[in-house]
Amino acid sequence: MKLKRSSALLAWLLLPALAFAAPAHRDIRVATPWPAQNTIIAMLGYGQNIVGTSAIAKRIPLFRQVYPAIDKVPVISVTSGHEINPEQVIALRTQLLFLPQTMTVPEPEVLQQAGVKTLALQANAMQALRDRVTLTGKALGPDAEQVADRYQRYFQHNVELVQARLKDLPVEQRLRVYHSMGNALTTTGRPSLNQDWMDLAGARNVAADWFRGHKNSAGEVPLEKVAQANPDVIVAMNKRDADLILHSAQWQGIAAVQHHRVYVNPKGMFWWCRETSEEALQFLWLAKTLYPQRFQDIDMTQETRRFYHDFFGITLSDKQVRDILSPE
Repeated sequence: MKLKRSSALLAWLLLPALAFAAPAHRDIRVATPWPAQNTIIAMLGYGQNIVGTSAIAKRIPLFRQVYPAIDKVPVISVTSGHEINPEQVIALRTQLLFLPQTMTVPEPEVLQQAGVKTLALQANAMQALRDRVTLTGKALGPDAEQVADRYQRYFQHNVELVQARLKDLPVEQRLRVYHSMGNALTTTGRPSLNQDWMDLAGARNVAADWFRGHKNSAGEVPLEKVAQANPDVIVAMNKRDADLILHSAQWQGIAAVQHHRVYVNPKGMFWWCRETSEEALQFLWLAKTLYPQRFQDIDMTQETRRFYHDFFGITLSDKQVRDILSPE
């Protein structure tokens, strides 16, 4: 099949409109080239049903430990133009395909004719993430919907807890935070999912206004810009970036480095700071990291252990919890 550019977004943006006759839910074959969506599917009880995935999801240590069969699941190819190959999706006998709205399927009618139901979902905002959990649950079936509803209650509990603890914290006392992702000098501003969890955790994102007028609220910045902002705290998505920041001579004049307040973001089934259901823990972890005196009763080791038990049905070992909270 010849790949052709299609500008049409797949017309499944509102799940109440889902009215297809699905197979028995536990037998449904699910695919997604969206790395973090694999985690949401797994949390809702359908990790074993994934028949097409992403290369990144296959490399996450905890995901591999919990779902070792993922090693044999084919990677759905995505072109540089963010197109997927419908022939490959059909060959996997996919019944339900999840995509971000930034991806397109050339000739989407081919998938429809093959019986593949496609759900294109929004991203890069906390509300979009929460909506995606709900919509994914509706697509998978009543059992998944129950988990999604329980997750929403847990998420909202954490939101209200953090908001209550920080409501009397003046703006001028809220710490200035720089978040690196992908490499030490790539960051995000407003609007973005990263901005949302920083806002909620009481952080002042030093990059909030750095990308005004840009198509995407993200990009690489010169080190001089970070140094001038002089953040109190740095959160690095990857340990290699945290090590570079801590040990590179060029970063030594920044307050966060001088005061040893450079942290590696937790990483479980996926990076907590990204488009995963583990986002429910991200802002709680950051709030406690920034303002420990206001969250003395919150034990992130216990909270982490409980979350994965309650939502993924797994009992983490002490080492697994350490690896999540202090990833290598």
